[in-house]
Amino acid sequence: MDADRYSRIRDLFLAADEMPRDKQVAFVRSEADGDDGLVREVLSLLGEHDPESAKIEGEMVMPLPTPLGMGSTPSIAGQAIDASSTMARSASDTQRGDESSVVDDSGAEPAGRQKKQVSSSEITQRGAERTHASPRDIESWLSQDRSSPSHLLFAKKSRRARRINSGWLWVAAVLPTALVGWWTYRSVAESVRSALRNELTGVADSVNLAADRFMDDKAQLVESWSRQSHIRDSIAELVEFADTKPSIDELKNAPQSDRIKEELQNLSGVDSVSFIVWNHSFTTIASFLDDRADIGHPVAPAGASDVARALRGETVIFGPSRLTDTIKGYVSKTDAPVMACIVPVKGDDGEAVAALLVSGINLFRQFDQILHDASISNSLDAYAVNSDGMMISGSPHAVALSNAGKLDVEPKQIADRLRVTDPGIRLSRDSIDGVQRRALPLTESVASATLMESTVQLDPYNNYAGEQVVGGWRWNPKWQFAVVVEKGVGAAFAPARIVWSSFLLLGSLLTVTAFVAASRLARRSLMDQAAAHPLSRYEIVSELGHGGMGVVYRAKHRQLGRDTALKLLHDERNNKEDRLRFDREAKLAASLSNPHSVMIYDYGRSEEGEAYCVMEYLPGLTLHEVVARSGFQPIGRVLFMLRQVCEALKEAHHLDLVHRDIKPQNIMLSLDASVGDWAVVFDYGLAKPLSPDNSTYQTSEVVWAGTPMYMAPERFRSPSIMDPRSDIYSIGCVAYYLLAGRPPYSECDPESLFALIISEQPIGIGIHRGEEVPEPIRDLVYRCMEKDADDRYKDINELAKAIDAIRGGYPWSAEDAAAWWKQHGTED
Repeated sequence: MDADRYSRIRDLFLAADEMPRDKQVAFVRSEADGDDGLVREVLSLLGEHDPESAKIEGEMVMPLPTPLGMGSTPSIAGQAIDASSTMARSASDTQRGDESSVVDDSGAEPAGRQKKQVSSSEITQRGAERTHASPRDIESWLSQDRSSPSHLLFAKKSRRARRINSGWLWVAAVLPTALVGWWTYRSVAESVRSALRNELTGVADSVNLAADRFMDDKAQLVESWSRQSHIRDSIAELVEFADTKPSIDELKNAPQSDRIKEELQNLSGVDSVSFIVWNHSFTTIASFLDDRADIGHPVAPAGASDVARALRGETVIFGPSRLTDTIKGYVSKTDAPVMACIVPVKGDDGEAVAALLVSGINLFRQFDQILHDASISNSLDAYAVNSDGMMISGSPHAVALSNAGKLDVEPKQIADRLRVTDPGIRLSRDSIDGVQRRALPLTESVASATLMESTVQLDPYNNYAGEQVVGGWRWNPKWQFAVVVEKGVGAAFAPARIVWSSFLLLGSLLTVTAFVAASRLARRSLMDQAAAHPLSRYEIVSELGHGGMGVVYRAKHRQLGRDTALKLLHDERNNKEDRLRFDREAKLAASLSNPHSVMIYDYGRSEEGEAYCVMEYLPGLTLHEVVARSGFQPIGRVLFMLRQVCEALKEAHHLDLVHRDIKPQNIMLSLDASVGDWAVVFDYGLAKPLSPDNSTYQTSEVVWAGTPMYMAPERFRSPSIMDPRSDIYSIGCVAYYLLAGRPPYSECDPESLFALIISEQPIGIGIHRGEEVPEPIRDLVYRCMEKDADDRYKDINELAKAIDAIRGGYPWSAEDAAAWWKQHGTED
């Protein structure tokens, strides 16, 4: 696009923007002198231009709600978004207002125009519910149907007659047999269900009882050892000696550790028995290690709560768990799960003076054997899980699936490595890895068990491999684990299916005598099935956003109960080009599997041609809303979030896909209980492949696509050139925004904004922040934002390594994230 054409587009757009909406289309066509391309470009810009929404967004950018420690600086950025967004094809839609606010140079409102006041909480709430939407088009917007969601989804659903005009011969021949068969099948099915319920109940109860007795026996055994005079007196002496605050070497050389070890070996009959003793200061005062390297060091954080319970007088079973967070000086000699018993050592007054851990006596092997024997003897899958949904025992069935390549965990890593989540399909997708599995929901059985429920489920559900099973489970409140027993649906209901198959065969033989009538009925039945709308399995909850291309609803899957974002293409945009553009967005997003990229669940068209796309619903806040709520962000948090964004773009760039619209509004942040902050990149509507192929529809660049203040300079000069380093520039702008609390560039008109981005450096981050930013952080941000792409990081991998190199100096933990979300994550 040359300068003359750009100027003509701009002048015509500004003139049309001053006119009433219902007269804009006619005015543009009359002034274009038959230039259809000019008409399309200006109408596209008018369709995208929403003055009120842009004004609101600008006010949310500068000035922000001033957090403690920040000064308040007047700014015109509130007007910058309004003007600059007119030259961008934004892929994130918000609700369109009927009036736009215009402010003159004096700051006064023109007569007859009242500025709509919208609170920051209302904007944040609206933005938090937004998932994805499509570009606007003024003609389609003016004529857009505002009917209810149900009307939009099913307005064209076929209404075919369902009466059967023939086939009575088939009915007369088969109906008696069908009635007898159905009665027989129902009787057999009820008997099978009753027997299956009794079987699952009996096995679950017996396995739970056996595991509970095992835990009780081992706990009582170790408790008896702790009461032995040699052990009890030695520990009491060590506690008193430790209270005198001896040196670590003196504590290591104390002879009591040897006496305790010798006595435990005699009592257990196992030379490899292990033990550790902690006093009330949570300090290791005795150990089985020959060099006593762990003595004098505090208990590992992961085990502090268990030691505290023991010091209160409780007996605790630790694990089974693989040791990763251990006491300083102690290195585990096995990568297998470890199970130990922690008991209180009581003084003469009956109060606990220390805590004694005993392991190395084959506790896990014996516990695992109980579950293994139950699986083999009952021909089903029996395993144990902890309160986090992690399998803590072996499973012969899981081992068989793993050996066959149908499970994403190695056979020896199943115990304490396999989180029992539902992959959603039969026999697990090959693309599922450990990170993705942690993001999936728990299976029905384990989700119920971790809620401390004990029941039997005879309605089929998916197990950890996506297989259809029925099962029973029992939660053990004393030892905080659950026993789950499951049986495949095929084996569980085999008798009933045999009866059903027999009557089907008989019915098929009778059907031969009435083939003509039956064939007509079969065809009608197939037609009825085909007429069922594919979106009938979704329940519409609310509308999230709409634009010229489509509308997005929050929907719930009726069977799975899973929240989704359902995107529909408008009827008036159901032309070939728009359908291909809609296809491209869905296919590009569906090619990504990284958990930090939005997931596509379903896509297709109904029989009437309605295009739809079902996506992951992203709760939480966009990074724009995060800054709006709490101002500039801690450096450690910024690096933590940027690293996750790099993971999403690493996969996209590896697939030769450039996002082209990375900005705070297109990155959703939520709180993950185990990880902390969890960032997800969405809205791939402007993404383009570096190497186009025939299977993906390509759009030509007529105007700039994206949000100007986060676009790389080369995108303005050559919109059609695809370079992954443009995404790196946008990441730098997002980092600047998070660290400064303001965007790097803000201007009131697009030409000035473009000039700043192409030729000027942004204001120093420290000026906005009110404090100096460390040099490594500044260097990382400004290198991403270099004007020349060759001066930036060469690829996303290099940027990720640079972030990793400095993250250690700026920690951000899950606890830090939880504290922020507790304070800022809820609506006012």
